[in-house]
Amino acid sequence: MQVYGIIGWKNAGKTGLMERLVAEITRRGFTVSTVKHVHHDVDLDQPGKDTYRHRAAGAAEVVLASAHRFALMREHRGAEPDLAEVLARLAPVDLVLVEGYKRDSHRKIEVFRAETGHTLIQPGDPLVRAVATDAALPPLPVPVLDLNDAVAVARFILADCGLAKRAPGAFDTVVVVDWSASTTPSPGRPSADAIWIGCARADGETASYHRTRADAERHLTELLATEAAAGRRVLAGFDFPLGYPEGAAQAITGQVADPQQPRAFALWDWLAERVQDGPANANNRFALAEAINARFAAPGPFWGRPAGLALPHLPDRKTADYPALGLTERRRVETVIPRASPVWKLYTTGSVGSQALMGLPMLARLRQRFGPRVWPFEAPEGPLVLAEIYPSLIDPAVARAVAQGMIKDAAQVRLLACALLRLSQRGTLPRLLAAVPDWPGRSDEGWILGAGHAALLLEALA
Repeated sequence: MQVYGIIGWKNAGKTGLMERLVAEITRRGFTVSTVKHVHHDVDLDQPGKDTYRHRAAGAAEVVLASAHRFALMREHRGAEPDLAEVLARLAPVDLVLVEGYKRDSHRKIEVFRAETGHTLIQPGDPLVRAVATDAALPPLPVPVLDLNDAVAVARFILADCGLAKRAPGAFDTVVVVDWSASTTPSPGRPSADAIWIGCARADGETASYHRTRADAERHLTELLATEAAAGRRVLAGFDFPLGYPEGAAQAITGQVADPQQPRAFALWDWLAERVQDGPANANNRFALAEAINARFAAPGPFWGRPAGLALPHLPDRKTADYPALGLTERRRVETVIPRASPVWKLYTTGSVGSQALMGLPMLARLRQRFGPRVWPFEAPEGPLVLAEIYPSLIDPAVARAVAQGMIKDAAQVRLLACALLRLSQRGTLPRLLAAVPDWPGRSDEGWILGAGHAALLLEALA
């Protein structure tokens, strides 16, 4: 029987958190009991009632029983019993949550609110494993959890107790990457429209900011290596297309498809050999797109460039006749999510094409190093699965976070990672992984994880 404490000063919000934790943990199928300690005298009975009279007459213990519950009341004839004696009275359960007993020797989460006027207990108690707060705190040696996110606190407790149950095929870690094709480093201060990497595990979520693609790739490589060494199964999602419209890979590379592997991978490797990406984000994506366009007899598929960039084969607006090129403008998944931009657009708002050109070479390197499975080109099996994601599917939740002061990109990666992890823990994620049509072009185009299932993602964040 695991014991976990919820401690904190008066009016910090312990009881409210206890209530939400009991609801969340029991919803996951665990049995939970609670213990509440108070310093003042307390009596659940009422003078004049039969059981009160029994106690007044000298009964050591009194049981009040009914069809639905019973209550046991015991008079202390000596010193107050310690927590161990109280716990010995309980029937076996998976977890006992204890409110109070802040100095006892069990693992605890401290609930902290600055309004109480007290300082943190954590620095003086090595058994405080995390702090749950709604305040901005300086860096602490333990995780800091959102007091208002009972799901995250519950996940932390279950993981710390060894009770976190992973459903077959579930993921321990979800990573969400918001990529950028910028030609210069992003600002030193964390900002929007830059690279952000979100990571969700049972012990909480983080969002990291990266000024350059080189720094982001280093961070991502180290993160995936750390998770692999710890034996944690990872789902990594990227917010750019993992494939191009059917037929594009062969048209661009000039290579006959290898029937033994998804056609998209040939394009990944082809781009990895040709994309130039400097340590400060200088890159050749527009020149490469022009060179690709020049391979076509008619105006090529890519479009969009800065006004001052003279590239005769790369127009600043769409001119291609895609059917005449033997291509389509949009992938099949983009008919399910009409807001998603086509991969051919390289410049101005929604230019996901540039992100793909700069992101797919990075995925080719990750694939060479870690040997992941790439959904939906391959079955989502093994210790590392890569997938395409679309953070705009959770726009309502992101809007709420932005209204509370979060940077939009940080909110997107953190919340989407959290939503996917929760669906995985609840056994619902396989439904999203199975929700992809099987047609010949899938080997070229891929799919967006969660397409058509925005409501499920938002429900996971509710």
